[in-house]
Amino acid sequence: MTTYRSRAIGLEGLPDEFFGTAGLAGDAALEIPDHGYPLRPFAAELPQDDLVATDPRTDESPAERLYRRAVEASSRGRVSEAIHRYRELLSVDPGHTTARNNLSALLETTGDPAEALEQLTAALHAVPDDVNMLVSRGAILGRLKRHPEAEQDLRRALRLAPDHAPAHLTLGLVLWRKGVPKDAAEALRRAIALEPTNATAFYYLGEALNQAGDLAGARTALEQSAQLGPDHGRTYRLLGRVLDRLSRPEEAQAMYRRAREVGDT
Repeated sequence: MTTYRSRAIGLEGLPDEFFGTAGLAGDAALEIPDHGYPLRPFAAELPQDDLVATDPRTDESPAERLYRRAVEASSRGRVSEAIHRYRELLSVDPGHTTARNNLSALLETTGDPAEALEQLTAALHAVPDDVNMLVSRGAILGRLKRHPEAEQDLRRALRLAPDHAPAHLTLGLVLWRKGVPKDAAEALRRAIALEPTNATAFYYLGEALNQAGDLAGARTALEQSAQLGPDHGRTYRLLGRVLDRLSRPEEAQAMYRRAREVGDT
């Protein structure tokens, strides 16, 4: 039995591959990546099948053997070898959607979102209603600034699974980057309603409300994010900017100091 873990689940570590916060509060979104909160969920975490043994087996088919070797290589950090094994496997079994999903994740970690997108698209031809892969593809499309296509994938995912918190979160990020912060805030609030202890969702709600000019709301969201994730310097940094805009310079300076203490994450 082969399984994969979607990169769209588990929100605490979400990528922020194209949502920068290095500028002044209220500025348009920057192009500089922030490394603490990735947009595409768990692009660096490779799905592992606990049922796949790494010891040689005499009853394995060629496809099973290649899959086992690919999983073993990725679990040991041998990314190039894992990519090669997945490519071999797909030449033997082009319909192996788990392999395509895993290969897509690996390709993203090596900085090749275009081919990662191709692999997910090929997988979705076989399983068009796979919600996790739709969210993953929507995230890549967002990273590539193909916002209408990203939104289409994410809204389709939500029609299939209305309570899919990562889909709401990723949609919020895409809308925020698209420049519609009020719509982004609505999607992010839905994600929070489904996962109320998600520090990342509160952080990006703070981003969206800050951009929309709701400084009091942004402050509340960022304070909640800091409470849930106290080790993220970027939360304190943005909170400091919001406090500056609220004409509370002493409190802002305290947040900047806290950001330096915990590090730029």
